[in-house]
Formats: sequence, C-alpha cells, structure tokens
Amino acid sequence: MPVSCPKCGESFETRSIAGGSELQRCSHCLGLFVAPEVLWQMRQQWMTEAFIDVGHPSLGRHYNPIDDIECPDCHITMSRITDPVQTHICLESCPQCDKLFLDAGEFTDLKFETLTDKVKDLFARQRQD
Repeated sequence: MPVSCPKCGESFETRSIAGGSELQRCSHCLGLFVAPEVLWQMRQQWMTEAFIDVGHPSLGRHYNPIDDIECPDCHITMSRITDPVQTHICLESCPQCDKLFLDAGEFTDLKFETLTDKVKDLFARQRQD
C-alpha cells in the first residue's frame, strides 16, 4: 500500500467504491491514486465523482504543474499522459504498475465531457501544433 502522496507528501486514505474496489486519496491535496480497472469502474458508476473526487478543481490546478513524480507503489518516475478524448487532461501513469495519479477535480472532468471541454481541447491542440 502506498505510504504518501507523490505531489504533496501527505498521507493517503483508502476509499472504496461500489463493488468493493479501492483507491487511494491524498488527505491534503485530494489527488487520487488508482488502478486503471478501478478508474474504468468509477467512470461507469453513477455519482462516484461526488464522494471520491471531493477536491476543488482550483486545488488540482495548483498541483497539476508538479509532474516529475514517483509512483507511490513502484518508486519509479511516472509518465505524464494526455487523455485521448479530452486532450486538456494530463494524468501521471506508472510505466510499471499502470496506476494513475489524478489531481483534484480531474476525475470529474474526465468523466463528463462538456462543451467547455471541447473548447479547451481545441485550444490544447492548437498549442501542441
């Protein structure tokens, strides 16, 4: 079990979702450390974001620039990946265990694609060109 958050160094709390799957949430920055299959389950479940992704997006934006982080389980550098559908969302992924770190608010953003997201993606693509 991971000991501390790779973004702020505070402790993780274990959280459960329907079906019994677990993930880790930082007690301070409210980032989420989660296995890909659990993230998929979370995206399928109704209202998971309301009790799992409780950090305000502004808190997530504060910690999002910190991207040179170590996987709490494997202790190797995580890779920064971009969601293929919502290209303005960048997550950290462990190349060894495949677990992901999402800053506060990123799961909710990932779960719901809005018109605002489509505009953000347009500008994100323009910056990448």
